[in-house]
Amino acid sequence: MLAELRFSNFRVNFSNMHCKNTLFNLATFSILFMFIRIQAQAQTYINELMASNQEAVYDDFFEFDDWVEIYHEGGVLNLAGYYLSDREDNLTKYEIPSTNAGITTITPGGHLVFWLDNDIEQGENHTNFKLSPDGEGIFLTEPDGVTIVDSIVFPPQQTDISYGRECDGCENWIYFDFHTQDDDNVFVSPETPLLYINEVLINNESNLVDENFDLDPWFEIFNPNSFQVNLSSYTISNDEGQTFTLPSNMPYDLTIESEGFLLFWLDGEPEEGGHHVGFVPLTEASNIILTGPDGEVADNFEYETSSPNTSWGRQIDGGSSTQWFDIPTPRVSNTLFIIQPGPVVINELQSVNFLDTADYTGSYEDWFEIYNTGDYPVDIGGYYFTDRLNQPTKYKIPNDIPDSTTIAPGDFVLIWADEDNSEGWNHTNFKFNSDGEQLIFRSPDGFTIADSVHFSAIPLDCSWGRDPDGFGTWIEFVIGETTPEDCNVCTSGLESLNANLQSVFPNPTCVGGFFTLEQRSAIYDMQGRFKGEFGPGKINSNDIGEGAFLIQSNNKAQMLVID
Repeated sequence: MLAELRFSNFRVNFSNMHCKNTLFNLATFSILFMFIRIQAQAQTYINELMASNQEAVYDDFFEFDDWVEIYHEGGVLNLAGYYLSDREDNLTKYEIPSTNAGITTITPGGHLVFWLDNDIEQGENHTNFKLSPDGEGIFLTEPDGVTIVDSIVFPPQQTDISYGRECDGCENWIYFDFHTQDDDNVFVSPETPLLYINEVLINNESNLVDENFDLDPWFEIFNPNSFQVNLSSYTISNDEGQTFTLPSNMPYDLTIESEGFLLFWLDGEPEEGGHHVGFVPLTEASNIILTGPDGEVADNFEYETSSPNTSWGRQIDGGSSTQWFDIPTPRVSNTLFIIQPGPVVINELQSVNFLDTADYTGSYEDWFEIYNTGDYPVDIGGYYFTDRLNQPTKYKIPNDIPDSTTIAPGDFVLIWADEDNSEGWNHTNFKFNSDGEQLIFRSPDGFTIADSVHFSAIPLDCSWGRDPDGFGTWIEFVIGETTPEDCNVCTSGLESLNANLQSVFPNPTCVGGFFTLEQRSAIYDMQGRFKGEFGPGKINSNDIGEGAFLIQSNNKAQMLVID
């Protein structure tokens, strides 16, 4: 008689057993059975991820890409044939290839990293999708394409901060200031660095509103360091006994960029976000204390209160001398010098680019378009873009390549919101949220707004743009009608061009002369730039300039020549 027990690569044969060996064989069988049970219970986990990687860790090609770490607590496991995806409705989005077991195999109790960079040509551990830092899901599925091994739907992420299990295979997920890629998950709290409470405004009657349009007291923290600082679990307090510990699970609200500023609302409404403090300062309060998780006091700032909308702050960011600011400078330098923006606007954008427009690498990424509405070139070097209200200077256009960043009159430039600024000056360090958000365009002072747009979810491969270009109402452009780096509606919605549409005389008109319009009309030059609304009555041609123009009224138009 022969009995055979098989499990994975292990096999045990039992032949006729003599009685004298019965106890030994039973003991052997028990040990093997326990080993088999342990193997059968071994699990594979999605263990850690980073959905916004700018400087944290690079791959074999020296690129900073999204990544996910898989942990297997059992024996050797080759993931070839398994699937990774960021969509529960498409679990087989990326099949792990079977062409290189050395890359796709996890050693016993080990970790395996996949780069989520939409660049499968770089190897078996590079997938065909990226992650959204605004939060989404990631799924590991068995070779049957149906059975989910593990998954996580993660919340919004902060650049260069990873999100993972508190320990390998643990149930609880936390943020890691210091990622543990390809290593055991162990949280290490950073030491409290040098930080300054930089400006305070207690009596805020009309200076600045929060996301809910409330006028609340606020204070600003300045980070003078060459690295970002996550204020999660820091404590805000004062000498009157009021205290509040910032949440540990919202680094996207609580991280100060290198040499940047972060605003906190003293409104007693922490449910409104990570940068809302859980108390309103008492009338007799006169200081704010910032303490790190290690108990070290980062700063203790004495402030004064005065007339409404006047702030108290350091004369120089981080300096020891303080003063009143009749014009407060929230989120920017206290030594702010106002720089007015040129005539440039956000003209069109796309937040879900599947097969509409590819960048020079062949990738289909989010994008937006800037349009020069003026009659002179504008260099947008030094301008800022952001998709977060509390980070006004999130992405700065380089100011040392004017040949690339200068926009000619009437021209357009396309900027890719792909969170991959390693690909060039016109690739930002953020992506759009496909559910909708805001895009804000600021002048080189980081404070003055050149233009902004708030948009909701835009259908796949459609865009959201102005009609007419530069000044018109925002409308949706359907698939096939998006116009990156071109006029949105080159006819500006005109139904016809008719020389007898309205009485314009004399036409042509000489430079410096006058012509008469019988109706209130909009005038555009031949590049679609809006010159203004004129009439009815006599118009000085010097107010428009020399050249050929379209005069529009009631969706109809005619030509006007001034020479």
